[in-house]
Amino acid sequence: MLADRQDGLSGRDHNICIIGSGPIGIVTALELARQGQAVTLLESGAHMASVEASRHSRAEIVGTPKHADMMVAVQRSLGGTSNLWGAGCVPLDPIDFERRPGLTDASWPLEYRDFARYFADACRYANCGPPVFEDEPPGVDLGDRAFRCSNLIRFADPSSFRIAHEAEIMRSRRIALHLDATVTGMELATDGRIASVTVRRRTGEVATVKAKVFIVACGGIETARLLLGVQRTAPGRFGGLDGPLGRHYMGHLSGEIAQMRLSSGTLDAGFDFFRGAHGRYARRRIIASDDVQRRENVTNISFWPFMPPFRDAAHRSAVLSLAYLALSMPAVGRRLVSEHLRERNSTPRAAVAPHLGNLVTGLPELLRFMPRFVHGRFLADTRLPGLHVRNAGRRYGVHYHAEHLPHPDSRISLSNHQDELGMPRARIDMRVSEADVLPIIRTHQLLRDWAARTGLGQLEWLCEEHDMAARVLAQAPDGVHQIGTARMGANQRAGVVDGDCRVFGSSNLFVAGSAVFPTSGQANPTFSAIALAVRLARYVAAEVPTHSFAAG
Repeated sequence: MLADRQDGLSGRDHNICIIGSGPIGIVTALELARQGQAVTLLESGAHMASVEASRHSRAEIVGTPKHADMMVAVQRSLGGTSNLWGAGCVPLDPIDFERRPGLTDASWPLEYRDFARYFADACRYANCGPPVFEDEPPGVDLGDRAFRCSNLIRFADPSSFRIAHEAEIMRSRRIALHLDATVTGMELATDGRIASVTVRRRTGEVATVKAKVFIVACGGIETARLLLGVQRTAPGRFGGLDGPLGRHYMGHLSGEIAQMRLSSGTLDAGFDFFRGAHGRYARRRIIASDDVQRRENVTNISFWPFMPPFRDAAHRSAVLSLAYLALSMPAVGRRLVSEHLRERNSTPRAAVAPHLGNLVTGLPELLRFMPRFVHGRFLADTRLPGLHVRNAGRRYGVHYHAEHLPHPDSRISLSNHQDELGMPRARIDMRVSEADVLPIIRTHQLLRDWAARTGLGQLEWLCEEHDMAARVLAQAPDGVHQIGTARMGANQRAGVVDGDCRVFGSSNLFVAGSAVFPTSGQANPTFSAIALAVRLARYVAAEVPTHSFAAG
């Protein structure tokens, strides 16, 4: 067994070195190993999460105080942020790869079909079912195709890539996993290649790792942070100081500015979590057609029915009150959902008494609901991925998950402060502009008109129309989805990497993950990043002779 080997880093030449063992690093390593390549996998954290390791991720957040705390948004451990995420798997859409003048000048230097061909592999690594992401709600016939209700988000099970893939990593004779191995710098060769990387442990040990190929897969912010540190010593690298590195930082805008009453129980059931013949859970979402997006010049946005805020006891639901009380207790809530989701659904704090009243008056509802939920969430072979409580009135909030447009001033740079290992901390300045906000409002208006035309339901605003922009801004931005900080481009003025994810000017350095996305789309980024990781691994494997490499 070669995994977690603590020696053998310095003093030898490695084959392919991957920096980061989150879901993208794990998939890249496994796929390379299956292609016959030896892989050295470096993880900054330990086998499980620790406060000590998390401190290295602390960042200086400016301009947008609602950006997620990096101690909450990421995890340094085997499996990385897959130990925190909601496990939703949905790919970017074809329209995200189109040139869209008037919205953004960003473009992908590869065709959508060259990306979509890896969906089946991504589904296999994510354990989320078949690569089918459209499914019409049964019993619902909507002739008007301005919007579709058939977009599927599938759910990985198990959600943690450590749980899903640790056994294969540990068995592999081609993968050597090194924990507590933080890459703090890179040494450049005269021809632009990466000659070696410096690895530091919390014990004070320092190692120099030489490899034929290096792949950076440590998340959008940490990837930019590492490469920006290199750029401090070599200002001309990565497009120069005014180039794209660290810029065009994107996440997603999400929240609610409207509610909807669905017209039929059949449609209501069609938006609940469901399991297909494959056994994995999925859920439908609503998306405007490509034609509507082009004609109206709006961003890509998905919608789905959402429960009332847990903290507002006026919902009078015993189930939602119990959920609020559980999430409001950190020791309990952190066992149920990620800290980011726990805080989002339990703050600001609400009075406890009204929720206790709901538990008393709604006890019969609670007794009917809890056995099914506990079994589905904690005991079943396939875990129920979330909570959705249907109601007799079929009235729900309309949750949106919207594209964030790339802007050069939305960026990651380096702080003047250092972490415990001597690396400059990241300085995060995420920008949200009117160009992001107005399409969200316009698409809601189009959705309202479409729902009325089709008889789908009735959409009502949660605030006055003149207050919508402020409400959207109040619910933004993100920080969990870290996109675009080392994006693809046709050349080094437009991007940090080319269409094969190779860093411009460095033949043996690649970047894997959503940091390379030129656009964010409406989709959660992890699934698409996994697909691109498989593509990258096969590309690198074809370039590097296998011979008889041993993992190091």
